[in-house]
Amino acid sequence: MVQLVLASASKDRKLCFERAHIPVKIIPSDFDETSVPRQDPPVYVQTLAFHKANTVLQIWNEKYRNNHVQNHNYDEAIIIGADTMVVLGDQLIGKAHSLEEAHSILSKLVGNTHLLITGVCILSTIQEKRLLFVEQAKVHMHFLSSEEIWAYLKGTSEYQGRAGAYSLFERASLFIDHIEGSPTNVIGLPMTKLRENLLEFGFDLFSF
Repeated sequence: MVQLVLASASKDRKLCFERAHIPVKIIPSDFDETSVPRQDPPVYVQTLAFHKANTVLQIWNEKYRNNHVQNHNYDEAIIIGADTMVVLGDQLIGKAHSLEEAHSILSKLVGNTHLLITGVCILSTIQEKRLLFVEQAKVHMHFLSSEEIWAYLKGTSEYQGRAGAYSLFERASLFIDHIEGSPTNVIGLPMTKLRENLLEFGFDLFSF
């Protein structure tokens, strides 16, 4: 049995599959992202996506492949790793680790247009090959005062674990004017492009 595996603990990426009614096994990657030096954003996010997917590939081969785990016999897998970054001008913006940092990030983003870049890596234990791609979207935000940003942040925890400290389909929808590009890319995984690339592995998401 071939298993689709998402190498991410992101609830947004998981939700992308749930909304499309696609079963996916979640195996979070514990890869240390700080070990990769920052570089050209499209290259950087693809590099991180590869390392995340490759880490989970090793976990799969050690713990799941050809072994009975929780009454399932998983033999082969297609593993998806992803990483998302926000780019504003020449600034590369990741996740906020505190309310104060989230406020600082959003103070830069509101009233401006930023680029959101997602790198994706697909690894197959069947064909022993890898495929990397990147998707970009432009996000236009309304201006918010400092007090309004604090009100947004204190009313939700959605800034946690998300590049740019916001979530498109949650409370941030109150100040995101519009986007240019894939909506699912803005929440962490460009599903249309993912399906197209999975076809290269003979794996069609419409088959579920």
